[in-house]
Amino acid sequence: MLFGQEKTIKTGFTLIEILVVMLVIGVLASVAVPWYQHAVMKSRFGTVAASAKALLQAQEVYYLSRGTYATHPEDLDVSMPQDSSQVEISLGVEPDYKFVVAHHTKNPNVRYVMYQLHSDNFSNNIHCEAKTGDEEANWLCADELDGLKIGNGSISGQGYTAYILEGKPSDGSFSTVPITYYNTSNLIVTHGGRCEANTQGGCSNSSFTGSTCVGGSAQGCQHSEFTDSTCQGQGRGKNASSTVCGYSTFDNSTCYNESGDGFVCGRSDYVSNSACYSNATGGCGHATYSNNSYCYAESPTSCEASTFANSTCIADGTGGCEGSSFTDSTCYAKSAGSSNKRACGSGSTYDHSTCYNQSNAMYGCGSASYTNGSSCYSNTTGGCGGKSTFSGGSSCYGNGSGACGSNTYSDGSVCYANVSGACNSNTYKDTSYCSGKFCPKGSPRSDGTIRTAEGE
Repeated sequence: MLFGQEKTIKTGFTLIEILVVMLVIGVLASVAVPWYQHAVMKSRFGTVAASAKALLQAQEVYYLSRGTYATHPEDLDVSMPQDSSQVEISLGVEPDYKFVVAHHTKNPNVRYVMYQLHSDNFSNNIHCEAKTGDEEANWLCADELDGLKIGNGSISGQGYTAYILEGKPSDGSFSTVPITYYNTSNLIVTHGGRCEANTQGGCSNSSFTGSTCVGGSAQGCQHSEFTDSTCQGQGRGKNASSTVCGYSTFDNSTCYNESGDGFVCGRSDYVSNSACYSNATGGCGHATYSNNSYCYAESPTSCEASTFANSTCIADGTGGCEGSSFTDSTCYAKSAGSSNKRACGSGSTYDHSTCYNQSNAMYGCGSASYTNGSSCYSNTTGGCGGKSTFSGGSSCYGNGSGACGSNTYSDGSVCYANVSGACNSNTYKDTSYCSGKFCPKGSPRSDGTIRTAEGE
């Protein structure tokens, strides 16, 4: 180096160089990520195919010895591949269709269907069925597996597209023949079909239209949509998370608690003329009911802690509909109830709604809040009493001694004393009053004056 000269040393990267590197990385990622995802999906589908093939072969062996196919995988002598733990498999044994259908739990929108040798439709065919609208699922069936699209339906029901991997379209056809599935989730079941869940989580996350789900095990039929359909809760959901038929939506549909457990049909939405029938404690509780739907509380607290909008709760068990919210709705207290488990009361709120005590005991509609023109009708002692509050022009009709007593009335609400002893021990505020010839001494009239003796 010459004296007096400085040597310039270049360090770091320029902004342009960094941007070029980032661009290259981005291009590589845009190619590598989809490739990786496709590779993973294809690998999973290979596991599904191997599992389905093992079951299909076991079915044929079963048929050779019995002349019929098994309806449950548990009936077969089969050794499944080691990596089949995340594969869901169902057997279809219908008059016109006999098949094995399987899918990977992480790719539920693509199905592998193998038809049995003695299936009336698609004998010995292999199909790939993809959820319509799922680009990745349809890519696998159509492009990667070179499937031939069938234009007239699929065994998975409406919403799926079938591609033939082995066979030809003339080998069969799809019709409205009801199909029965076993323990398969993420289904679309239509035309009178059914899904039977006898393993945990079977038939869950499915859609039922004009069909039936039989929840025979914990979490069976959960998180499903029912339209013009039925869910039969036969399993024993021992806690809230294992609720059979629960966490579902019922539209013009019905849920039946057919087990002896409390967690069956609850925690669901019942809309548009739907109903829940419970024969166990809490079986239909913690749910919402709207647009002319019903909850039938056939045991204690069956329909508890629920929300009713333009709907009805029928309490035929102690505390059957307690702790619920009613808006433009009705509760019928048919059970006797108890001092701390009033059939339609015990913390319930009524907004422009009505409670009818139809039992012969005093504990029916009491300990509740009535607002915005709501009403309580009592046919016996204390039926609407017991520290209830009436406000916003609400009314209590005392048809028994003490029927509407020990309550608080405010904001223009009225207690109707139709028999002697009704409307006793009440507190009246604002412009509220007692009406009827049996109003007790000291109660206010509609004009604000106070009675000096019983009656008008």
